[in-house]
Amino acid sequence: MSGDPGERRPCAGLWNTPMVYVNGDVTTCCLDQHLLNRIGNLREQSLKRIWQGETVHAWRLAHVEGRYQDSGPYCTACNWRSAGTMPDEKIEAWLVETGEAGALARWRARRGDRDAG
Repeated sequence: MSGDPGERRPCAGLWNTPMVYVNGDVTTCCLDQHLLNRIGNLREQSLKRIWQGETVHAWRLAHVEGRYQDSGPYCTACNWRSAGTMPDEKIEAWLVETGEAGALARWRARRGDRDAG
């Protein structure tokens, strides 16, 4: 990635801050007041299961690959600078931990790393 301050990067909130409403609904974003990114409810599943589930995994991967339109519905309308961005080393650690070798190579290629192959 170029480091251009105007270039959108993966949202730190998608990894670090699940938001739980008083009724138990869980969303991925503190700005999601209308629960567009609702991913579950604590009355039905544990927070761990929701936050580490397939939906959030797919949305994180979409962010890593720059496919924000393929992540939660709210992500395309987001003021993405508000939540902060996920540091490169944490993205890479998550990709390794989750076995996403292909996505790791694509991430490194997007960033312009010489060892992207």
